[in-house]
Amino acid sequence: MKMRRHRVFLLCTVGLCVISFLHYYKALHYVSLLRELSAPYPNIKSFIMVTDFFWREKGVAATPLSPASPEEAPPLPVLHQLDVKAEPKGGRGMGSIPLREEPAPPHPWEIPANHQRGDAPNKGGAEDILKTRNPSQLSGPELPEVPLGREHQGAHKDRLPDTAERIMGDLHTRTHQLQDDKTPYFVRTKAGALCFRQGTEVAAPKEYNEKSGASMADRVGEGARAGPAGQRKLLDVQQQPSITPKAKARSRGNGKRLVKCVCRPGWHGPYCGVPTMVYHSNLPTKERLTPRETPRRVINAINVNHEFDLLHVRFHELAQAVDLFLVCESNFTAYGEKRPLTFLRLLLNGTYDYIRHKILYVFLDHFPDGGRQDGWIADDYLRTFLTHNGMSRVVGGRSDDVFVINDADEIPAREGLLFLKLFDGWTEPFAIHMRKSLYGFFWKQFGSLEVISGCTLGMLRAVYDGDGIKLRRREYYTMPGFRKYENDTGHILVQWSIGSPFHFAGWHCSWCFTPEGIYFKLVSAQNGDFPRWGDYEDKRDLNYIRDLIKTGGWFDGSLQEYPLADPKEHMYAPKYMLEHFNRYRYLLENPYNKESRLSEG
Repeated sequence: MKMRRHRVFLLCTVGLCVISFLHYYKALHYVSLLRELSAPYPNIKSFIMVTDFFWREKGVAATPLSPASPEEAPPLPVLHQLDVKAEPKGGRGMGSIPLREEPAPPHPWEIPANHQRGDAPNKGGAEDILKTRNPSQLSGPELPEVPLGREHQGAHKDRLPDTAERIMGDLHTRTHQLQDDKTPYFVRTKAGALCFRQGTEVAAPKEYNEKSGASMADRVGEGARAGPAGQRKLLDVQQQPSITPKAKARSRGNGKRLVKCVCRPGWHGPYCGVPTMVYHSNLPTKERLTPRETPRRVINAINVNHEFDLLHVRFHELAQAVDLFLVCESNFTAYGEKRPLTFLRLLLNGTYDYIRHKILYVFLDHFPDGGRQDGWIADDYLRTFLTHNGMSRVVGGRSDDVFVINDADEIPAREGLLFLKLFDGWTEPFAIHMRKSLYGFFWKQFGSLEVISGCTLGMLRAVYDGDGIKLRRREYYTMPGFRKYENDTGHILVQWSIGSPFHFAGWHCSWCFTPEGIYFKLVSAQNGDFPRWGDYEDKRDLNYIRDLIKTGGWFDGSLQEYPLADPKEHMYAPKYMLEHFNRYRYLLENPYNKESRLSEG
């Protein structure tokens, strides 16, 4: 009898151990010890927090590492600047916001000359409340004092001064009506094929007939002639292998003409609408992709601190693919200190007029409970508030529209989001493989950053409770609404990643600022990602920061090995940066190495 009791006790103990192991395996599966130790800057506390063994982590927004590079196709037609002042009342988005009289931007894609880095002339009066120096060179906020004693760890509902509220008006409460995208992304050829305009070769019939006859010209047809003359290319014989040998044999066997799109380099599939980054991804449903009659609307949500140069790059890279940008700004840093509303000032002074009709401003006016003691609380709450507040003000969204959430230093490639917008058949949620770099695109890091980034609005509401931080985690299969959503929609939820370790689908540029911008990032960082280098005076020294940029070193004194990076390589940096090389030179080539070479010469 005694022996049986011992056996029962032993079996219960083993069962508890197995259950405990399975519970912690969920966390260890995605952030393993080997992955943490192979990270550029491992620290044991962050690993212990991830395992949830000693500390109860409130939510990790960081994503695991793994490596990504798509073939780039000719760009879509240039987005023309909207005449914001001429838009009638009730116009969509931010178009109806009254603007103060400011000099108009010299070009639709350029910000005013005296705002190139966010600098604004001191107009005095109420605008002083929103005044700050160069966002990349911030040394301290200049907003009116908001009481921040030791009790500021609680949830703050401190109101801004009346003058600031008058300037903001109802900007942070107005809604945005989503509109259908009427752009003719696909064209029907004379032969009857439906082809993605950007990914399909087109040629003037006369030119092509002289080269290789009219048989291939029939495949392009009249619809392709509508493309801009600058995008026309001759259909050389070498490009005919886009028709597979099997398809050719089938065509010859039955004597019928094969209706086929002729794809440009970097585009694949029967409709020439699948970019290389998707073609080489782990999407399990590639054979079931079909074009949509009505494009999805894509919503991109981000929190902004002082990443204004990268914000311009994001807007230009994604202007043709994204229908609405949710941009959240707070008058508190992630550390809980006051900060200026620089993005609001730039939005009102005309800096973002070229994309303003697609921006919905989200204002976070308080700091969360416990955010000062545990920085992860503040870090997570930024995304929670951004999603809840922003999406509650979006009108007309459909359950199959796409929601994408990024950090400000994560820029998805346009081609990947266009694919999500235009095709049915992909699964959710999806991640994005991004090229990793440090201090600038010149310090390219090994591998890629794989970031859980998006899903449909239906899944966001039903599975993630409309919370963006839950989307950033890999735990959709543990959410209460997971099975119900699968049963209701008939979709099998399988996570996949746009891109691969060798085919990047975006860019992650970490600490990509001037030395002054890095200083501001140090002092405003949340109190949870230890060691917090902003607490060390020597790490905040600008000369020390310049030396880090020059050598590619890290704050702990270590030096990494970097693969060779050439500005001419594919996916080196977003196209807009390369087209404006002088403006973004400090991020595209190492300024201090160049200076050292000049001094040596």
